[in-house]
Amino acid sequence: MTPDSLFASLSSQLGTRKQRSLQLIHQICAEQQERNSHDFSIATIGKLSKARGGPSEQAIRNKNGDEYKQLIASWQCTNNHKKLGRTPVEQPQDVLKLINEPSVRAEVGLMLAELKQLRGEVRLLKSLNKDTIIIDKSIHLRGNSNSKVELLPAIPLSSAELHALESAISPATFENNGWQEDPKDRSVRNQHGRKVFEVGFVSAIKTVLDHTKK
Repeated sequence: MTPDSLFASLSSQLGTRKQRSLQLIHQICAEQQERNSHDFSIATIGKLSKARGGPSEQAIRNKNGDEYKQLIASWQCTNNHKKLGRTPVEQPQDVLKLINEPSVRAEVGLMLAELKQLRGEVRLLKSLNKDTIIIDKSIHLRGNSNSKVELLPAIPLSSAELHALESAISPATFENNGWQEDPKDRSVRNQHGRKVFEVGFVSAIKTVLDHTKK
């Protein structure tokens, strides 16, 4: 699992205080990678974290620091793949092997399964940002661009699918994942400024929801 995906999964299960600590660890590891450092040891990350008011090395090594260790291990794995010139492949089982506590391992396994399901929903949402969208109404809409969005009568959206669309652009989803809509081009970006969804993602979903509920 990539560091960003693991961070989102872990932080969604934590309290506000520990979320902030985990976010600091995540940021420090990202900075290590940006400066081309290969040192993702708990000792180094703990030292950098403590200097910025975050968890110390000992706090990370403690039983309550499992989330920190998992995230650091994910960054280390990503770094090792980059050194070998390969793109890291998400392997949920690799993450589970890093967890010694059976109860924690089982809980993380459930979260990974849920995350896999959410990825499928995200792929569906991304597909909406195309020239043609099909839902259960006959309407032709024109945006600011020359592209035409055609809504044709076909398969109606279920209540679960509508809920998934609403949830995807809800303030809670954006806050939990550290996303925000760029005021300049209306794309969706994460806390590091990386583009998560293209321009028109939020407006496309709102358009579908508005015309589906009529």
